[in-house]
Amino acid sequence: MDKQLTLVMDYDGTLHDSCAIYEPAFRQAMLVLEEKGWIEHKEYTTEEIVYWVGFSAAEMWSRFHPELSAKQRESAAELVGRYMRDAMENGAARLYPGTVQQMDALKERFKLIFLSNCSRDYMETHIRIFGLDKWFDEFYCTGDYDFAPKEQVFAEHIYREGNTYIAVGDRMKDLALATNCGLRSVGCLYGFGSPEELVGADVLIDDISQLSSALDKII
Repeated sequence: MDKQLTLVMDYDGTLHDSCAIYEPAFRQAMLVLEEKGWIEHKEYTTEEIVYWVGFSAAEMWSRFHPELSAKQRESAAELVGRYMRDAMENGAARLYPGTVQQMDALKERFKLIFLSNCSRDYMETHIRIFGLDKWFDEFYCTGDYDFAPKEQVFAEHIYREGNTYIAVGDRMKDLALATNCGLRSVGCLYGFGSPEELVGADVLIDDISQLSSALDKII
């Protein structure tokens, strides 16, 4: 294994099928906010809900309901987070089929770095539930850095001269990391981003089972 060759991997929509816990939590939270009179009732499609996967909670709420006060947006984000944690603890979280096999294989070939737009609590819960530390060498969540962009976290805290990095992810945030930091990239079309978001990725894949072969093409 060449430890100088490093994968910087997104989590939600790349390894973790977030829809299983995010959509129910989102719908529960919306009902509470409607009951409080903070927002008007609306029926949301799954596509409208999962669009927000990959955004930090602060950015999501500032764009989703900018009319709410900062305190209300913070309360709404905490509500969704609490429902998601409850779902995780009750066994509802799931990795994409084939993730375990791919990660076992990648661990033999690469240094693996976790980089997600999430809070430390969310990250640590997933580490515990799925044993992510058996695969990843380092863990970074943007919540530790005031939800700075991934490219800033990478440049200031992850990058080491002499290493070669490849970004893997499903959203515009991951492609921005690759583009702004000069990294090769794999775009995951099976996640929550649109194909348009991933234009410019070096290789696109439709299933996580294709990840190893995609990396072979890049290397």
